[in-house]
Amino acid sequence: VTGIHNEDTIEQYRDSGRRLGRLLYQGRWFDPQAIMLREASQRWVARAITGEVTLELRRGNDYSILNTESVNLTYKPERLTMEKGEGPFSPQDRIGQLTMRNLDISDTREKLNIYSKAGLLTANSAVALSCLGKSDE
Repeated sequence: VTGIHNEDTIEQYRDSGRRLGRLLYQGRWFDPQAIMLREASQRWVARAITGEVTLELRRGNDYSILNTESVNLTYKPERLTMEKGEGPFSPQDRIGQLTMRNLDISDTREKLNIYSKAGLLTANSAVALSCLGKSDE
C-alpha cells in the first residue's frame, strides 16, 4: 500500500479501517456506513495494488522486506536526482513543498490512469482525464 498510494490516501485508508473495525465489532457489517467504507477501500485503494513483495522470514514476528515490484509503484529513482538530466529536480531547486507537491500531482495523474484502465471512471470522467494530458511512463 505504501509503495503505491500517497501519504494522504494511506492516512484516509487507516482512518476508514478503524471506523470499519468499530462497526464490525458492533456486528454492523451490512449497515450502509460499513458498506460505504468497505467499497471505497476496495474500489479506490485495493484495485491499484498489484505486484510482488519478497520477504525474509525469521523466528517470531521478525521479517525483512527484500524487494518490492509493481507497475504501479510511485517510487522511481530517476525522479529523485539533483544532477543534470531530465528529472523534475535541478540544482537550482530547493527541497520544499512546491516541488514535492508536483511529484504528488504526477502520482495522482498516474492513479487516475490506472483507475480509468480498470473501468472505475465513467465516460465523462475519462473525457476530463484526457484533458490532463499524458503522464510520462
